[in-house]
Amino acid sequence: MNEQRKKIRKAILIGLAAVCILALMIFLIFLAVGFVEIISPNNSYAIEITGLSSLAVNGTATVMVPIPANVDGVPAMSEEVLTSRYQAFGWQTAVRETPCGKMLAFTTTGDYAPGISVSSGEFEKKEEPRLLVPVLATPENVSVEEFSRSSGGTYTTVVFLDGFIPPPENATPITFNLRYQGGGGMKHLIKENVWTTTVNATVPGTASGFIPIPAEYHVTPGGLYL
Repeated sequence: MNEQRKKIRKAILIGLAAVCILALMIFLIFLAVGFVEIISPNNSYAIEITGLSSLAVNGTATVMVPIPANVDGVPAMSEEVLTSRYQAFGWQTAVRETPCGKMLAFTTTGDYAPGISVSSGEFEKKEEPRLLVPVLATPENVSVEEFSRSSGGTYTTVVFLDGFIPPPENATPITFNLRYQGGGGMKHLIKENVWTTTVNATVPGTASGFIPIPAEYHVTPGGLYL
């Protein structure tokens, strides 16, 4: 009886060892695949502006929004992408230098301005913090570089409206919904941070010129990815 128990125990141990070895081999295979896998950092930017259709255009109307850039103001997305992939119906798109910094400009000469809803993206090789700029103010007035390396917070950016016939005081408000996300690349199982900036702001339909608005900045930490 004891001999039979020993044989059963031995068989169980051999089976467990085989299962462990198989599991280890599978893990090592997945680890090897993950180690050589490289995912390029990505930039994606979605822009939605509503309420414009209630405004009559006075010759040429212009709407400008922030662009994704690093802390030095260098665009994170190429101007070619920003101008070619962000062509909204009824609008012409261009990157403009303004007193606040570079912004993405939409212009129209139609009688009324249609709403704007565009989104696109591209792969990016640079692994650095980026957010929507211009940055007019940061919490406690820290530098943009210091703020960009924090876990996140609310800062002040800017939009621009011009060229509309002054509407009545009860005009439909204009809503800006912007979302930028960059980063997320991975190399040798090390995942890069993900930088996200969102704007959900409503301004009066009577507003014009440069209009400061709040933006939410958030960093999702990277690290070892298994």
